[in-house]
Amino acid sequence: MPHDQDAVLKTGERISIRPIRPDDETLLVRFHEGLSDQTVYLRYFHMLNLTQRISAERLRRVCRPDPVSEVALVAVGRNPADLTPELMGVARLHLGGGTTVGEFSIVVADRFQGMGLGGVLMQRLMRVARAEGLTRLQADVLSANTNMKKMCRRLGIPVLPTDDPQLWRADVAL
Repeated sequence: MPHDQDAVLKTGERISIRPIRPDDETLLVRFHEGLSDQTVYLRYFHMLNLTQRISAERLRRVCRPDPVSEVALVAVGRNPADLTPELMGVARLHLGGGTTVGEFSIVVADRFQGMGLGGVLMQRLMRVARAEGLTRLQADVLSANTNMKKMCRRLGIPVLPTDDPQLWRADVAL
């Protein structure tokens, strides 16, 4: 199981990357309240309204991942207005389910995009994946998600078009 780790963003801000916890439900609600429709669409490939994203059932499930099949990490900083904890990003790793290939996803709150947070989360996911015995990570990425494609390429993760013109595949050997 991953443990808490500090990271520093391009802005110099020090944040914590740690496993999601059941008591993160309130932070996750505020996180989802701050996501734009575009960010939601690019992450989930369709629109999920706020009510769907923050339903009690979904929050319970998301904040309590099955340790056999999933790892979920959160990036936590401090809200500059009141210094309370603030969720900045969420990264999930679906373990191979009997294979050595895992699937990843990352979503960064709009106001923290472009600060290097997605790359920090991805590097942490890659370390966790190796520790879990995975040999490869993959993700489907919408063709319109230029930020995710750029982040992957900066980290040396190939992102190639698929037969579906709307879908690209990020695929990296560990």
